[in-house]
Amino acid sequence: MKTNRFYVALSLFVFLSQTSEAQISKGHQILINRGFQVQGMVANSDAFHLTTYSNANNTSINWLWTSTPSWMGTAPGFPWSRWVLDETQMPPQGGEGPYLSQLVTLQLADEWNLNDNATRNRAVNWFNAVRANWPNTILYVNNFGGQVNDAALGDFIARAQPDMLCFDTYPWKSDYVTRVPIPGPPTGWYSDLRRYRQWAWSSGIPLAVYTQTFHAVQDYDQTVYRDPSASELWLNIYAALAFNAKTLIDFTYNTGASSLFNNGAGGDNSPNALYTEKAAQNKRVRNYGRTLVRLKPIPDQPYPDLHTTSIMIIRGKNSSGTPNPIPIGFVADPQAPTSYTDWTYQQNDPYLVGWSVTNKAGVKNGGKPGDVLISWFKPLNPADGTSIYMMVVNGLSDPTGTVANCLQEIKLNFLDTTATANVYWLDSSVGTVKLRSLPLVGTRRQLVLPLNGGGIFLFKFSDGAPFLGY
Repeated sequence: MKTNRFYVALSLFVFLSQTSEAQISKGHQILINRGFQVQGMVANSDAFHLTTYSNANNTSINWLWTSTPSWMGTAPGFPWSRWVLDETQMPPQGGEGPYLSQLVTLQLADEWNLNDNATRNRAVNWFNAVRANWPNTILYVNNFGGQVNDAALGDFIARAQPDMLCFDTYPWKSDYVTRVPIPGPPTGWYSDLRRYRQWAWSSGIPLAVYTQTFHAVQDYDQTVYRDPSASELWLNIYAALAFNAKTLIDFTYNTGASSLFNNGAGGDNSPNALYTEKAAQNKRVRNYGRTLVRLKPIPDQPYPDLHTTSIMIIRGKNSSGTPNPIPIGFVADPQAPTSYTDWTYQQNDPYLVGWSVTNKAGVKNGGKPGDVLISWFKPLNPADGTSIYMMVVNGLSDPTGTVANCLQEIKLNFLDTTATANVYWLDSSVGTVKLRSLPLVGTRRQLVLPLNGGGIFLFKFSDGAPFLGY
């Protein structure tokens, strides 16, 4: 079973320059053409029903090593992807031939030790040998969050030229002895997200993230992975979007360890409440994805330590009132170190001047506010203009209760300008861009966002440019 090992420390490394690409990369272009990918890891050894899978609003099947083409419908069938065990298992295998036109992604092996020179050379040779045969399929590799050091990862990217980067870190755990759930925030996961975001972004390729939809007990390292709550499911999804993920892969869909079904023996015969929740959020992600596949982060400021400034974390507190820890790669703002990570007025956008966060529900986290993530984006293609998009994610989650139990009210205050009198925002429930007027509060325009636990809000200023993807 795929597992995660949190890395303890991250050595300083130098990213490639974050410059605008004159040409959209292969991976980005395929996602623009096919759409943001929302996949589930499917084992053909367990019961699988295409209707149940597609009703969950997944975009393509991600087969665990071996596919069963007939389960994908009449050729060319439902879009699909697959893990590839080794160089001898490239498609077409079995009856895959008639379905190749719907092949979206191929993960070449899983969690190879790329720190080992011989293993890394083997992976590089594999990518270079097969790349020309797959012009319409994204080829990528996956590692667990802290598995590969930066020198090895940079060397692999430079020589293998993967179409996408991917990692797996599973944040939702319980204490091994007591089985008491360990709550968020998932700071270690944020650190891994930030690291892989930087490498993918700096390399001009998209990022894929495995999301946790499984439970398991690992006695060998005394780790207990548990089913996520609804708010944790939301945060696993939407924080990944804030860190620029373009593909989400549920681990796992229909095995006996799945969080989405009641059948502990495996199979998708008995969907549960989390399946219903996942289906609803997959629909929203696909609507957000129409825009997000066309965006990239704004540049970070070129500080010597290379810390991240294109995402700001408004620091929440634990139930005792202690500020939440800061992920690796972020630094506390020197003006308010316990309140938020590094942010400078008019650096990321011309208008934001302040904010407030309130634990509106008041029933979780001792009533204390949780983290809030704010990300800034701009068009991936310079031909699409220079509009600034902002994404806000409520980082408060809880192992129990509903998403409404983690409701936070986030207020953003902006300068009073023509561009901030109204903002355009994406209503992901219906896939429609809407206009919201921002009232004057004193001398500031104010955007008030009541967001459920893990919830998201994506908007742009009224600069006359269209909302990308719509």
